[in-house]
Amino acid sequence: MTSLPAPEQWVIKRMSVEECAEMIERHIDFVDKNDHSVHLPTSFVKHYLKRDDGALPTIIAVATLPLVFADGGVWAEDKFDRLRGIDFRIQPEVAACVPQPGSVTDDGVIKAMLFLTDQWLVDVRTDFAGKCTIIAAALTLIERSLLDQRPAFFVTAGRRGGGKTTTLVILIKAVTGIWPAAAGWSTNEEERRKALLSYFMYGVPYILWDNIARGTRITCPHIEKSCTAAYYSDRKLGVSEIIATAASTIHLFAGNNIKPWGEIASRSLDIRLELDRTDPENRHFHHPDPIAWTDSKRAEILSAFYTLLLGNPTLKLARNAPMKTRFKMWYRLVGSAIEHAGKLVVEQVDPAAYADVGLPAPCVVDFQQLFLAPDDEDEDSNSLAEALASMRHKWPASFDASEIARFINEPGSGPSDQLRSTTLREFFYPNAKPDHVASAKSVGSLLVKYVDDPVRWGDDTLILRKHNNLHIKSSRYRVEKKG
Repeated sequence: MTSLPAPEQWVIKRMSVEECAEMIERHIDFVDKNDHSVHLPTSFVKHYLKRDDGALPTIIAVATLPLVFADGGVWAEDKFDRLRGIDFRIQPEVAACVPQPGSVTDDGVIKAMLFLTDQWLVDVRTDFAGKCTIIAAALTLIERSLLDQRPAFFVTAGRRGGGKTTTLVILIKAVTGIWPAAAGWSTNEEERRKALLSYFMYGVPYILWDNIARGTRITCPHIEKSCTAAYYSDRKLGVSEIIATAASTIHLFAGNNIKPWGEIASRSLDIRLELDRTDPENRHFHHPDPIAWTDSKRAEILSAFYTLLLGNPTLKLARNAPMKTRFKMWYRLVGSAIEHAGKLVVEQVDPAAYADVGLPAPCVVDFQQLFLAPDDEDEDSNSLAEALASMRHKWPASFDASEIARFINEPGSGPSDQLRSTTLREFFYPNAKPDHVASAKSVGSLLVKYVDDPVRWGDDTLILRKHNNLHIKSSRYRVEKKG
């Protein structure tokens, strides 16, 4: 395949009154009583800009790449899709990278997967699951306009020079053909909220959050909301106007030992780069310039992406077939395609051959488990799990807040009780002094925050349940265990 032409860059921009008037006058000639062409009245144009009768189609996204639909169909035409509100601006050379639907075989899927993992991503120091997650991020960027919900992606390492930026550059350049622009991560939630609306209004394909302080725990209610909603609405800065826009932009995070925290933890996939030297930027590279190599091989890379998408047997399932992750459409289009390709590769290759060349051997990939991985590392979830396990051991039947408070203040002399009391004290009063006296009121106000919040404890799931007794004023609790 020859090199692809320089890609065009498209964004969605709201027309001004003057731009709208010029656009209308290209199609309609307004004349006065003397049959002279005249400009449109401003009041007419302003009304036209705000009309909401459904006569005009609504644009929600610009797609520069073909899309693979949930039934296996492909849209590669350079035209506006009025049904979905997507304006396709697809270069013929890009459209030519898509295999014919029905022509993709399992052997083709294996070849495409090995090309991506062992050639395109050969210099990315991560395991096979990490490479599969990078490919999943690329397919998510391609299919983003069809996703009502979509995950965020984290690229992390232990120190600078590990290849985080290079990994994201080759990922974004392979999909868009454009050198990525990074967005600075603000510690101010209000600043992030305003920035998000601006990005969504322009319809950008991704936001690359960079310059994140080492060890930052990433949490943001606005980003969390945008990951699980088809549309995002907020007040436009400086005016009393609520804007609703598509939320199909994909969030990418890069940083040293950063991690998702809170609600975003279960909505994220992590790509961990492994380092074994203090100067990782000076290690051996198979491609001396991975970014230039990606540029030169972009047509082959795109063809491999679409081979994985079209070789996915899940596309043949019924529309209402159950999917494994909370991101149902994402899993149908992207997650299951990667899992299928990974399974075929594992059945085909000899793991020993990978050990000889120092590359990670293929393994079975399960995105359901990969989504749960950040939760396993979440400090709050682990702390809650330890506290619930202590409560269940101490009070197998039920308990109230006053019993916990007394146990924290007077644990007894037994080593097991001492340990459980310390666990509960650290959970309910993490910053308190050792002589702090626990009260039923403060314990009760904290307990209600964790009711019906399942957490994993080993192979079990623990859940704090609350039930009110009509004959007494206090609420009682129990810790329920599910295998």
